[in-house]
Amino acid sequence: MFERRLKVVLTIPILGGLILIARLYRLQIVDGAQYEKRAEQSLIAPKRFLPPLRGSVLDRHGKVLVSDEPTFDLSAHYGALSEDENFLRDYAREIRRQSRHYQRMSRSDAEGEALRRVQTLYDRLAELTEASADEYFARRDSIVESVEFLRDYIWQARGGEGIEQRKEDMRLREEDRFHTLIRDLDRTFQSRIEIELGDLSFFRIMPAVRRVWQTEDRSLAHLLGRIGQVSKKRLEEDPRKTDWLARYRAGDLVGVSGVEYLAEDVLRGTRGYEEKNLDGDVIESVASIDGAPVRLTIDSELQQRVAEILKAAISVELGRTGGSCVILDVSTREVLAMVSVPGFDQDTFRKHYDQLRDEARTRPLLFRAIAEEYQPGSIVKPVALLAGLKHGVVTANTTYDCDGSYIDHSKHWHCWTHWKHLPGHGAMAATGAIQHSCNLYFYDLGKHVNARRLSAFYDDFIRGPGHDTSTVVRSTGLLEERDGIIPTFEWIEKYRDRAYTWADGCNYAIGQGEMQITPLQAANMYATLANGFYRDPTIVMGDQRERRPKPIAGISPAQWQLARRGLYLCVNEPGGTAYEKATLDNLVICGKTGSAQCVARPVKTKYVFNVEQEVSDESALASDLKRTETVRLETVAPTLERARELLDLPHDAKPDEWRVVERWPPVPEKRTTPLPHAWFAGYAPYKKPRVAVALIIEHGGSGGQVAAPVGRQVFSAIMESAHDYLGLGSRSQQVAKGNDAADD
Repeated sequence: MFERRLKVVLTIPILGGLILIARLYRLQIVDGAQYEKRAEQSLIAPKRFLPPLRGSVLDRHGKVLVSDEPTFDLSAHYGALSEDENFLRDYAREIRRQSRHYQRMSRSDAEGEALRRVQTLYDRLAELTEASADEYFARRDSIVESVEFLRDYIWQARGGEGIEQRKEDMRLREEDRFHTLIRDLDRTFQSRIEIELGDLSFFRIMPAVRRVWQTEDRSLAHLLGRIGQVSKKRLEEDPRKTDWLARYRAGDLVGVSGVEYLAEDVLRGTRGYEEKNLDGDVIESVASIDGAPVRLTIDSELQQRVAEILKAAISVELGRTGGSCVILDVSTREVLAMVSVPGFDQDTFRKHYDQLRDEARTRPLLFRAIAEEYQPGSIVKPVALLAGLKHGVVTANTTYDCDGSYIDHSKHWHCWTHWKHLPGHGAMAATGAIQHSCNLYFYDLGKHVNARRLSAFYDDFIRGPGHDTSTVVRSTGLLEERDGIIPTFEWIEKYRDRAYTWADGCNYAIGQGEMQITPLQAANMYATLANGFYRDPTIVMGDQRERRPKPIAGISPAQWQLARRGLYLCVNEPGGTAYEKATLDNLVICGKTGSAQCVARPVKTKYVFNVEQEVSDESALASDLKRTETVRLETVAPTLERARELLDLPHDAKPDEWRVVERWPPVPEKRTTPLPHAWFAGYAPYKKPRVAVALIIEHGGSGGQVAAPVGRQVFSAIMESAHDYLGLGSRSQQVAKGNDAADD
């Protein structure tokens, strides 16, 4: 009995020793490297990201238009933003260490205090800054959504590689980082926040960069574009999402419009990082790689001068709601100027966004040069003539006798002379029809070419031979660019649910009906008229895309010259609709005026929403019960977004009814429609075209009386530029050369 007890007593410490040895072996040999790594990491501060500078945007001559400058951001830890339980538990322990008062708290009370501090941060920020708590909540939700999307993406990627892991157990670097809540913190707000919120350890004021406009020219606002917080879709489609330093992170700023969006891959950089030990010594670092600069084809000084010219022209009449002008190099199709008026101030865009959005009369946010489509009116007549020549419908000597009315006793189908109470043009041949802008000549041409062939020719001429209608990349690649409406047979069937009629050909030949183009397309159309080749325009110097010139098939040199002769006569010979209005002493301009019929735009609309809402049951027996009923909500607003705001509805709420209650501009006396849009398009010099111009004054009226004089001012500004875009030499050489007209 004694021996057995002795064995038991001796066995117990031996087994304990063996267990201890096994445990030590596991800790030091099997898991030694892991614990050594943990020990090292405990002596290292968290990685600090080093933000890259976004590339600058310059004009064609190297002038900086947009660049990054140092600033400060307010950032919050992801654990606070997501209200993570582990973070709140750690923060509660920190709170209990702060003072004796908190030390007496229970653990649950301390965790409740931690949650209260986190949740009240947004209201406290709203009191200290100009933003609302709702805006901060929206930013928080966007950051959390982006991080959770990244978690889901990485989890699925690992699953595809055969790595099994619960998604909830994954720990992302983003969860240990601080994410930006306020960018470019105002110094006044910075001081207030540091004083009032200095007791909160889960937010930091951190060095950052901000995007700064180096020009006060509002006409560049649409073109240069804006940056904004990266969206979930951009995170998903990021081509660098497998690179943990280069990929987008929740809260990153990316280009969302204009050049900032177009050149995002060039402008964005790659962040770096550094690690320090607890003594503050750097033990590892990777330098950030700044984004590359982008040089535009735009001449910023010419752009500003043209904007001033347009503003002056628009301000003459209250009903003129805006305008646009595009200037192209005929050979390279580089955009020298792309102006939309009115513009807006980028520096105050966010602050005044609601007012800009709701300004329905002048629509300052609209990038008219590429995002608005207008009926071209008579500026398309030279292209219609080429279609007629190509298909053998007319020749240089084919005439049409204009008596003012295409169809006798009709309310429509008249030449413009009819509405001016003037006699018809008489016998019109090709060049004279362009010079005098004879509608009847082109009605007859369009009828015989027919709408199908005419639209197909327009499609090649304006969009380019072999244009792919399925692509989403427009000619410049700008996100806002629209493709125009060329009413092909397929388009008419799809959107009008009918076949062509003879009247369609007549309308399209004078630039009316369903046909619409952008000012950029109009300028490019005249560059093609000038040299006989289509080419995609570009706004980036050294554009690497395939942009070779494409010939317009089926047009002989003599036929090209016929159209060009008509454009020359329109500006430089008596009877031309732009004669004396667009003429310059030392430059021969070829061009065409146009007056495009249009309608007034809605500026106030009545919106009606039928909304399901919970209401209290008013019966005494069921006073605490709720029931759902449909409530009719209605308001008058300039935009649908404003209507939703007025009625406190979700951003995606759709109206059940709407009715326009006010339009702009008003219809003048003795007219049934507002004044037409006034066009002028042309190129110069006549003998060796170098520059093409197209401009439009919305509701300007007569193209000849209103737009042509503006066109003359634009060509004059090009001549006065310090850069010889017209190939005329210096100003003194221009005076010596005199008029460059050629014998035809």
